[in-house]
Amino acid sequence: MLVAVGVFSIAGLALSTIFVFSVRSFAALTNYAMLDKENRQAMDKMTREIREAKQVVNYTTNGASSLSIINGDGNTVTYTFSPSQKKMIRQVSGAETEVLLTNCDLLSFNLYMRTPVTNSLQPYTLAAGDWPTTVKVVQLQWKTSCTLPNSRVNSENVQTARVVIRKQQDN
Repeated sequence: MLVAVGVFSIAGLALSTIFVFSVRSFAALTNYAMLDKENRQAMDKMTREIREAKQVVNYTTNGASSLSIINGDGNTVTYTFSPSQKKMIRQVSGAETEVLLTNCDLLSFNLYMRTPVTNSLQPYTLAAGDWPTTVKVVQLQWKTSCTLPNSRVNSENVQTARVVIRKQQDN
């Protein structure tokens, strides 16, 4: 009887360990899927709008990164990263505000010039000097993360893209 109870106790402990591991893994996969969905939606919206931009008017690269463009409709659209709130915010002409991402840990922008560089690992050169008239490519990168409650499981998602501005007006 003691041997049977011991064997069943070990088997029960093994099954409960597998069950707990499976629940945590499923929760982590759900986090990854949720982060990926939110990131893809934000990336689609941003790349569509940047691709159709008429001009990049401002950008900052310090802790609270931001990018301001004049979109295809002539409105000024600003994408801002708030490190304290961990949010990426889209604001149209200073009025309409939309939170594109939550749980955002990092957002950065780089601007590149119009003329591609041949025979180089870097296909474009960084925009400098009179950059509003020469910028043609916007590189954006962000990282989002989400930690499960009562767990040490952390899900992360990194997105990066280079977007060529197609509608930009030549000066």
